[in-house]
Amino acid sequence: MRKNAVKRWISLALLLCLGVINAFPCGAAAAPEVQQEIFNNGSQGDGVLNLQMRLRDLGYYNYKITGYYGLLTVDAVCAFQDANDLTVDGSVGPETAAFLYSNAAKRRPPCSVAPKAPKLTPAQAAEAAAAAVQTGEKWDWFTQVEGAFPRGGSALVKDVWTGITYTMVRVGGSNHADVEPATQEDCQRLKASYGGVWAWNRRPVLVKIGDTWVAGSTNGMPHGYETVPDNGMTGQVCIHFLNSKTHIRNMKDSDHQAMVRVAAGE
Repeated sequence: MRKNAVKRWISLALLLCLGVINAFPCGAAAAPEVQQEIFNNGSQGDGVLNLQMRLRDLGYYNYKITGYYGLLTVDAVCAFQDANDLTVDGSVGPETAAFLYSNAAKRRPPCSVAPKAPKLTPAQAAEAAAAAVQTGEKWDWFTQVEGAFPRGGSALVKDVWTGITYTMVRVGGSNHADVEPATQEDCQRLKASYGGVWAWNRRPVLVKIGDTWVAGSTNGMPHGYETVPDNGMTGQVCIHFLNSKTHIRNMKDSDHQAMVRVAAGE
């Protein structure tokens, strides 16, 4: 009897060593290891990689996995903490980590994952709006444009053929508008619409006067006096509108009038 008991004890010990028999009582399991390290803004490494992958799996982090804990990761952690009724501090300590890697972690609803539209600067918003405009209205220079586009006023101009936009300041002119670029960047854009060179060629343009895009025609050769300093161009260029005339001959320029019609979509 004693020999049989000894044999059974040896067999049981052997099975335990081999892992065939679970050493824990029925229904019990080893507790998962809880993260002790705290991750926050500026942390980096494999732990942050795992964190970002888990947040992305749950729908809170929809960016490139970098292993660097930056502001995007902070925002994702805050959203997770808020959705799971945890303290919202943007850091991942033992409490947040334990919940994050558990089956109880709440996923982010699909409707809230949609990326936000980028916030545009006023200049970018104006350029985006201008991109959608293809033709302008034909306003008479003498009865409509001259009074609405006074000397010293500025207007956004769009080159019809390239879509390039720039801002011009009216510095003078009575038969048509004498204008200069508002800034050096505007000067570069004007020149770019001419392929990077100054030229007398007429080009169809759209000029935003108030809330209306008006059909016009410009040239790209600086001439005359200088009014706007430090704008990258010495002199001015001309913008003609419907029925405008040249200063010297007091006559309509047929080439400019043809480009006005192009700008109007005719």
